[in-house]
Amino acid sequence: MSVRQLGVPADLETPRPLPARSPVPQRISAVGATADLSRVAVATAAPWFREFTAVLLLAEGAVTRLAVPGRRDIVDLVFDPDGSALTAMADGNSVYRWALDAPGEPFRLGMTGSGGSRDLPLAQAAVGGRSFATANAFTRNVVVRDAATRHVLHEVSEAFKGLAYDERVEGEGTVALSADGSRVAFSRPRRTFYKEDEGVVVQQVDGGAHTEYRTGIRWTNGLAFRPDGAALVAVGTRPDETVATVVDLNDPAGEPEPVVLPTDERVDRVNLRPVWCGAEPRVPIVGRGRVTVWNLGTASALRSVPVPGPRIAAALTPDGRTLVIASPDDGVHAHPLPSPSGTKDPSDERR
Repeated sequence: MSVRQLGVPADLETPRPLPARSPVPQRISAVGATADLSRVAVATAAPWFREFTAVLLLAEGAVTRLAVPGRRDIVDLVFDPDGSALTAMADGNSVYRWALDAPGEPFRLGMTGSGGSRDLPLAQAAVGGRSFATANAFTRNVVVRDAATRHVLHEVSEAFKGLAYDERVEGEGTVALSADGSRVAFSRPRRTFYKEDEGVVVQQVDGGAHTEYRTGIRWTNGLAFRPDGAALVAVGTRPDETVATVVDLNDPAGEPEPVVLPTDERVDRVNLRPVWCGAEPRVPIVGRGRVTVWNLGTASALRSVPVPGPRIAAALTPDGRTLVIASPDDGVHAHPLPSPSGTKDPSDERR
């Protein structure tokens, strides 16, 4: 299995650097890729020079700069399954979506709710079926929209309005859609300070019926449905630990005990995007000087890649078979991962 270079450092440079300032971006805030790596998106950030915030599309050996109208840092990127569109969550209250097969200006949406914050710790997008979902920790709302019309199909704040505060359900900034787009999952904060009842809500997009599941995780950083929709994986933190739980949606445990990932340090309110590789849930976590891909079912490391500096971003392809790392110093590289336990991927022999 060999590492594949998808972009060189020069591809990520700012085209109009300021005097006495390097053209290298100050940091990479997010990266996303299609399963076949035909398209890779990289979000660059310059906290002191927001006019240089950009999303770069690497495809067919060319680099296209996608404008970010609000000049806000991008914190999450996800392609549609067929790679035809790209959805981004920005800090504050903004959602951007580009139709890549019909180039033009992106449409910009605001999450329902007033205001926004430039210091948003968690905001995510998800795709499934013919829809996409967005969530952020500031508005505590989750919205599902039709990908073609942009019309709202489901909104958590609307679904639970009118209920007493102790019965109300809110989102906490993480979101996942089932493969067919019929169900949305999102993390729910504790309802009261004294009662530890944090969990994950799975809700029907059309009818609104919902079920709450316990995960044993204080703060959820990422969620993902298994491809068959029968299980959900959650990864996040509790005091001094990075933890993960696989929830059997048909037969959930009453008080699940998460597995502990032996990470260098606890991940604290940062976006994580777990991906299922067959029946094996995986997630990449950026640590001190390296990116490690973890099997969330067994808490074992699948691959660890050394990287220069802390300014990078990493993501798995939607099939969970490739790790993509974007670095201002090294460019963009794809690192193949081993097949799930007990299976053999024929493509491994071709890599």
